[in-house]
Amino acid sequence: MASNLPSSAQVSELASSFFSKMAPFGAQAAKGLSQGLQYTKEAIGQANDVTELPEAYKQLETQVDAIKALHDNFLKISVNFTRKAYDYQPPLTDTALNYANTVQKGFSSLISSATAQPVVPSAPVEEIPVSLGHALGKAAQQSKDGLNPSEPLYGALNKFADTHNKVGEARVKMADEINTKFHQPYTTTLNQLIGHAMKARRSVVAVRLNYDAARAKLKASTKPEEEAKLRAEMEATEDEFVSVVDDAMAKMKLVVESPEPLKNLSDFVAAELAYFKAAHEALAELSPEIDELQVTNEAFLRNK
Repeated sequence: MASNLPSSAQVSELASSFFSKMAPFGAQAAKGLSQGLQYTKEAIGQANDVTELPEAYKQLETQVDAIKALHDNFLKISVNFTRKAYDYQPPLTDTALNYANTVQKGFSSLISSATAQPVVPSAPVEEIPVSLGHALGKAAQQSKDGLNPSEPLYGALNKFADTHNKVGEARVKMADEINTKFHQPYTTTLNQLIGHAMKARRSVVAVRLNYDAARAKLKASTKPEEEAKLRAEMEATEDEFVSVVDDAMAKMKLVVESPEPLKNLSDFVAAELAYFKAAHEALAELSPEIDELQVTNEAFLRNK
């Protein structure tokens, strides 16, 4: 009966293949251990010879940290421009009613599909205003109900509603432009340009730890037969250290020399200016009209 067991040659080949595949993981683990030991020595003050990074590198680090903080600080606020009605908190009753109507509409559609029966159309879902201006306009329009169209207050509410709807539209346009021209570009810069620089800096820290660990091992060695090997390892990590420092500096310079942060900030201000200008013009037109209607209303009330 023939044996199904592998031959010694096959076992040897499988073992060789396995260890060749595992070798990179072993090397990576050894490198990680070396980094950890060196970091611990430095943390507890037992590493006397720590490689100093170039002054130009440290200056770039400071500049990049400031630019990163700039993006972090603004993005915490500008995220509001990505949300509808960020300047208006709708009453809880409106929110609940809107949600209930939406659920009812979905449920009715589901029942209709399952039973193939026509569903009686429900009342249209009343949309929540997308800005404070729209909310004020809606309140003015609703408040006209029951008033005599010939009364000054009716006319004032009409003009108030039209004006604040215009202001609301201008606000929505501002939010869209700030989102497109500021928030999204700042997010991209933070995640990509600055993100790549920060990743390169982390590589510098890791490789520097390896380099200093290799130098320390060479310095502490008492076996002449190991010196050549340890020196070769140290020189290899030194070359890698120089390479990653150059790479990190190049990536940090891209961050520091980018014109985008200031350009995006300029676009932010331009969007604000357009909004406030439109709001000012609309309200400047409304104000004297409201004043005139107020005078008319006082005369109207006196003559009642």
